[in-house]
Amino acid sequence: MSSPKDQKTTDQATGTAKQSAAAGRQDSRRRDPREQALKYKAFKHTFSEDAIRRGLSDKALDKKLRRSNSLVERYRHYLELRQQAGLVNLAYPWRNPFNWLMFATFFWLPRVLRWGVLTLLALLAINYIPGPTQHIVEILAARAVYDTAPIARLPASLESYAHSARIVDRQGNTIKSYGRRQVTLEVPEPARKAILACEDHYFLPHDAYPWYVNAFLIHPGVSWFNMAGAVRDTLRGTPRGASTVVMQNAKKILGNTQRTVANKLEEIILAYMMVARFGKEQNLDFYINTVPVGANIYGLPAAAESYFRKDLEELNYQQLVAIGAFIPNHFRQVAFYRIVNGRNFDELDPNLAGHARAAINKVNLALAHLHRLGEISEREYRQWRLHDEESIRNIGFRDFRSPLYGEEEWTSWNVIREVTSRSYRINGREVSGSQLLLDQPGDVVIETAIDLNLTENAKKIIDDFLNSPEYRNVLRRSNRNLWRRELARYDHLPRQAPFEDFAGFMEQLERHLNVGVIAVNQHGEIVSYVGGKEFGGAEGAANLIAAETDNTDGTDGQAASPPRPVIIDLMNRRATVTPSSTIKPVVGYYAMVAADVKPEHTFADEPVEFKYMEEEGRQIWLPRNWYDYDQRGSGNNRYRGRQYSLTEAQVLSVNTIFARLYTNRLVQNAMLSAFDRLGLEYNREDARYWPFGIGATDLPVQQWLAVYNAFLDGFYREPTFVSRITVNDRVIYQRAEDPALRPLPLFDARREREASLKILHEVVSRGTGVAMRDNFPYFRNLVSGKTGTAPQGRSSLFVSHFNPQRDRGRYQDETLTMMVLFTTNTGGFKSVGMSSEGPVKVAGEIYNHLFQQRLQEMMDRKIDQARQDNAHFRNNHVYWANVNRYLDTLLNDRCPDSRHHIHEYVVGVDGFAEAVEQILSPNNQIYTGRDEIFNALVRYYCDQERIIRID
Repeated sequence: MSSPKDQKTTDQATGTAKQSAAAGRQDSRRRDPREQALKYKAFKHTFSEDAIRRGLSDKALDKKLRRSNSLVERYRHYLELRQQAGLVNLAYPWRNPFNWLMFATFFWLPRVLRWGVLTLLALLAINYIPGPTQHIVEILAARAVYDTAPIARLPASLESYAHSARIVDRQGNTIKSYGRRQVTLEVPEPARKAILACEDHYFLPHDAYPWYVNAFLIHPGVSWFNMAGAVRDTLRGTPRGASTVVMQNAKKILGNTQRTVANKLEEIILAYMMVARFGKEQNLDFYINTVPVGANIYGLPAAAESYFRKDLEELNYQQLVAIGAFIPNHFRQVAFYRIVNGRNFDELDPNLAGHARAAINKVNLALAHLHRLGEISEREYRQWRLHDEESIRNIGFRDFRSPLYGEEEWTSWNVIREVTSRSYRINGREVSGSQLLLDQPGDVVIETAIDLNLTENAKKIIDDFLNSPEYRNVLRRSNRNLWRRELARYDHLPRQAPFEDFAGFMEQLERHLNVGVIAVNQHGEIVSYVGGKEFGGAEGAANLIAAETDNTDGTDGQAASPPRPVIIDLMNRRATVTPSSTIKPVVGYYAMVAADVKPEHTFADEPVEFKYMEEEGRQIWLPRNWYDYDQRGSGNNRYRGRQYSLTEAQVLSVNTIFARLYTNRLVQNAMLSAFDRLGLEYNREDARYWPFGIGATDLPVQQWLAVYNAFLDGFYREPTFVSRITVNDRVIYQRAEDPALRPLPLFDARREREASLKILHEVVSRGTGVAMRDNFPYFRNLVSGKTGTAPQGRSSLFVSHFNPQRDRGRYQDETLTMMVLFTTNTGGFKSVGMSSEGPVKVAGEIYNHLFQQRLQEMMDRKIDQARQDNAHFRNNHVYWANVNRYLDTLLNDRCPDSRHHIHEYVVGVDGFAEAVEQILSPNNQIYTGRDEIFNALVRYYCDQERIIRID
């Protein structure tokens, strides 16, 4: 047994040996690359670059070194255990899916949640607490996209989008104007609140909102909360929009017309940028000044004037939100006006009634919102809520003609339709007609050849004529035997007749009588346009809104009080007319061209067929003339077989001769081939038979007018309203350069065309157009044309040419081609009288107005010139009176010892100008009162009668 001392020695030796062995192992480990790698990994894991850069205290360095050594030892122990167990290829613990999930759950998730929550709270604090940094993150993100994506650039000011569009007549007078809108014109605060109550509750904060609404729901131009609600409602089957007022502004600026994801994203980015650049208030004012609030009404200031005849600041909240209810589409405005004009909900078309209820719902929701905010009282809220037709009428809408047409109705509406039918190139981009008219920045001027003064005078002339005892007697006489047939017609219809006796029939006829006038110059530009019965005061006032929305035969409009007619635009591009006898000059021209007929060639008045007519109850000769015959030689029968020249057949309007001429295949083929070249719309089946040759088939009104205009120079020109369009004085459209409107040859045989025009002069001088002399005594050699009356007088028309000057060649620009059309909009058995009893007389009144106007202009010009040139004449009022007295003699007195008037031989304004020059001549000084010289001048003119008779 060893002693303790020996044991101690042994233990020391053993310890020394172990230490030596450990030191050896450590030394080998230091030299082992793997060992060095372990230490490097542990050291790098323990000491971060940031910690080394900051520097470590001795205490911290000692702690981290111990931790580094501990990591090395633990990892080494892990590797030794793996070797002892033979698990050299064992996967690392985090490569096992379950272990990885556990590791992510307990190690990374708490860290992500902790820092994520802190980040979100910071963003909320920055982005949604009201103040200068509100929504800054959204706007910065939008700015990043705006700077890099190909999106439209914003201008320095929203005023760059200021827009005005004017339709002007040939004198530059405004026919219709959308006004020069100041797009950011400051608006009253109630108007702002009302429009936000209708369109965008959370655009601006409000003191009455809860704190969380002002903190979290007030949006920066884009409401994601509202978008989420719109998506939800759309998925549930109730589609609705989510555009804020700024997004609608962006849509206007971009000109987006289609709902696509790309367009919506572009609007979102631009909306953020508009708020960032211009602010919310200026964007709201831009919206209020430019938003459509009814048909062709833009901006609340214009709406206040149109609907209430008030300034915007004078409207109450009910009226403001009523305007706001019209924003989606103009049918809501149409529906409300139908109710304002006396209709009830059950009398409206179902679609229109739906629009009315949608408007009511929007008004009530907006009022409820304003009531919650304390902007209106409980009494006002209950008083202004809409619940029936009477509450709508109590809003205070003024009774005015439809805003679709403006002050002069049909002209402006047709100009608008023509402008919007094309697209235009502006600064290298294509702009639609609607964008040009409503959104194009700058001053848009649409120039026309319209004579606004002539149009307004034509309306007055028509109104006076329709209310004259003379025409009322014509209607009574023409319908004395028709009204019973019209009453019997209702026996086969599912509704009751609107009259019981002749007086009721006449009242209905006069209420639904329509007269249209359209005139073009030689270039095809429309000079005057009266589309229908848009005149006549309270009794005849046009219910133009009804015309836009009803598809009726005219009887539907009788429920209103007072009864108003449904107005039809008689003269528009799609309207048709039965040309009746006005087709005869065209048939006559092609007979001369294709069949070598001369104006003096004669033809027998023989009907084409003898046929049983059910409405007559007997066999009759066809076609019918204005006189009847069944047997040769007695009473009215004396006309059958009589010979007429081609000229006389047109002057007397003999149907039978032109029906036979049209059956000639050469004539028919030449005429229809010309129509086809022009693109004239006609019934090809009807064109195969003789009734087409006497105008029994409808043709387009404007195209038929253009055919007559071609008699002047041989060229067909499609009638149009627009002559030129400029944007900021730069021409973007010119009618003369439009290839679609180039003149097309029609009556290109000059000799035959001039012969036809001469015959048209004869028709007016002594034929069916001679009735003009009662209204226009100076018509001879100034007017040419042809009358036409549909069977039983259902419609009548007069197409004519007029130039107030005798020398048409020198004054071509003053030549007009005009159609006057009388008809009704109810159909059935009704007569508007013969063309010589209505259209001819109205045309005569219009031409007399033009002639007197030109004559007065000539007199003023001549007298002013005489004042400048002749000091003796300048200040002598007696001399001026003498000139007027002598001119009055020329215009109204007869030739000495003759039944003819002097003016029959002093033709045209230029003819009277020559006579005035003689009166004002300083050589003979007739103006001083030298009656003997003036009488010699009169005899000179009257001697023309004997010369003409001798010739």
